[in-house]
Amino acid sequence: MQRTIKIKLNEDKDLIDTIRIFSKARQYVNDVGYKKKIYNKNKLNKLTYNKIKKLYPNLPTGLIQTARDVASESIKREKCKIPIKVREFSSVRLDKRNLRVNLEHKLISISSINGRKKINFQTNRLIEKYKDWKPVAGMLCYRQKQLYLNLVIEKGSHQVNLGGMQIKKDILGIDRGVNNILVCSNNLFFSSNHLKKVKGEYQYLKKVLQKKDTKSAKRHLKLISRKETRFVSDTNHRLSKWIANSDFKVFVLEELKDMKHRKNGRRFNKKLGSWSFKQFETYLKYKSEERQKLVISVNPKYTSQTCSKCGYKDKLNRKGINFKCLKCKYELHADLNASKNIAQLGKSGLSRLFVNQPIVATQVSYKPTNSLVGN
Repeated sequence: MQRTIKIKLNEDKDLIDTIRIFSKARQYVNDVGYKKKIYNKNKLNKLTYNKIKKLYPNLPTGLIQTARDVASESIKREKCKIPIKVREFSSVRLDKRNLRVNLEHKLISISSINGRKKINFQTNRLIEKYKDWKPVAGMLCYRQKQLYLNLVIEKGSHQVNLGGMQIKKDILGIDRGVNNILVCSNNLFFSSNHLKKVKGEYQYLKKVLQKKDTKSAKRHLKLISRKETRFVSDTNHRLSKWIANSDFKVFVLEELKDMKHRKNGRRFNKKLGSWSFKQFETYLKYKSEERQKLVISVNPKYTSQTCSKCGYKDKLNRKGINFKCLKCKYELHADLNASKNIAQLGKSGLSRLFVNQPIVATQVSYKPTNSLVGN
């Protein structure tokens, strides 16, 4: 298991200058890579290392190598097609070569342009919660005149017993949608009316500000974007925590790529303003992992067309939000029917996993057949 905790640091000129010079080194590698149309780390190292060492002699070797790696990844991501502009204070990736953290004694040892620095930091509730975890990496950030260390920590995964699973008691299928952001196989609906209202207001404000195109409007636009991001994150945290704290042991979700295709991706995203379903899934996974529970993903193909009672599949079974099986006449809400099918697919996928398997996110591809039986 891995988590990221934010540690607030006091202002330190050496660290701020280190971030600035690190960003310049990144920019130099980016420029060389774009000009030469290469992103291979070894080739970039031969072309840039000695030059960076001459330009910035105080920058530690480990950070020069990290700047090269980060730049190489950026160039590769853009496929050498566009020049990449690095911010004046970009985040500095840190590893065991240039970072040591003792959470128990609240002490950080970090490389800088002025040698190794040892810094004490103030504890908080989150740090105390994870003080027995092992620090493995970090990101040094400077935003709005404040230094932060985003520290990555890890701990061995727990295990969950998957033997004797029962669909109704232990497995929860979750269908994600527009009218209801979540519909669970235990008949629980999470309406998206409030979410669409708030997201609609943010989208309208952003549209108005973008048309004005003034400095004040751009500044306000950034504030609106941050508020919207916090709203989405808070909502996903609340939903995932509520579900993770339920009595179910296994949570079954749709694979995102299949879900977008099945639900007409462009229209689907527009109605909720590009709601971050992936973020919800990430939050649910790590919260479930802490509680020794499991999250798996299944292929949702035909879950909206298949009867969760008799397994009969026909696209005419569903009409809008209503589902009525043409064979057995079973009727219920279409999203609820889909969530029950998703739960059943999770049961089928779990049958292939080992008992006492460590908790990890597992993807299961399974095509429903007429033998599909629901709760």
